Amino acid sequence: MKIALDISPIKTGHKVRGIGSYTEKLAEELQKYKDQVELELFENPKSPPPADLIHYPYFDLFFHTLTIKSKVNRVVTIHDVIPLVFPKYFPSGVKGYLSFFFQKMALKNVDAVICDSENSKNDIISKLSYPAEKIHPIYLAPGENFRQISDKKLLSAVARKYKLPKTFILYVGDVNWNKNIANLLKAARVAKVNLVMVGNALIDKNLLQTQEIDKLIRKLGISGQITRTGYINEEELIAVYNLAKCCVLPSFYEGFGLPVLEAMACGTPVVCSNRGSLKEIAGPATICQPEDPDDIAAKIISTMNLSKTAKESLSQRSQKHAAAFTWQKVVSETIKVYKNVTRKN
Repeated sequence: MKIALDISPIKTGHKVRGIGSYTEKLAEELQKYKDQVELELFENPKSPPPADLIHYPYFDLFFHTLTIKSKVNRVVTIHDVIPLVFPKYFPSGVKGYLSFFFQKMALKNVDAVICDSENSKNDIISKLSYPAEKIHPIYLAPGENFRQISDKKLLSAVARKYKLPKTFILYVGDVNWNKNIANLLKAARVAKVNLVMVGNALIDKNLLQTQEIDKLIRKLGISGQITRTGYINEEELIAVYNLAKCCVLPSFYEGFGLPVLEAMACGTPVVCSNRGSLKEIAGPATICQPEDPDDIAAKIISTMNLSKTAKESLSQRSQKHAAAFTWQKVVSETIKVYKNVTRKN
């Protein structure tokens, strides 16, 4: 079975986002299944090589990336449709709306959709009118390198490199509305904690959302509590997870929420909301109310103040929970989708 995998997200700005990580990891892991899959990678979404099936690991709602029809079987991964669930916060503009029209038409001719959660499946059915029986939720997983580490030399080096405070809470992610960064910043002020924020968008001064974050930090008077690292590589990210007292993801909505599992795999406590897909994967996380900065702050404080015994117990439960999500499962389930599509057609 010859599979053509579109790796264009690795060659664009998506490389330093979750979509790029998913694409890169999927390509890497599929190579291990040569007895089942002959894999060819390509970079131009509109000029795929000959294959039994083409997999597009990213679906852009507001950019026309898919051809309306194809003579070859196609599988598309849709990570979320949050802009359609909350259109007020994600205006598409006229060009975006037209592109969405063509993308939706193209999607009708796609043989199967992979998504990251049951919640996303329901959203895709509701907002894109795609047949439920063709949608396959496959949970993502942290990479196998995400683990609890005791290499003090590495931890110290990373802490020095990024000038990390001795004690801090951690946010890993983007700056979109659904991430709820404003209330996270307010909670950091209430809790009087240092907040380390990891993500390329958080230092992109051209983004309106980042400019608004800058203004809010100044308004709240918490500049001394905030450290923004920008994008960091996987090895360093694992070290930062290990150094953090807890990881916080108080999102209004998520299509998955991978930082929750990455933190847990490192034995780091998690405070998150239970909105969108988070209710499916949160496990032993402490749940906060995303609309209430005081509640977020209270959950952060209670998590940081756990006794040593309670922390060790939570760390063990968190690691066990994260261990149930593996890339072996991701790839195995993905290949099942490939086989199902090619068998039918």
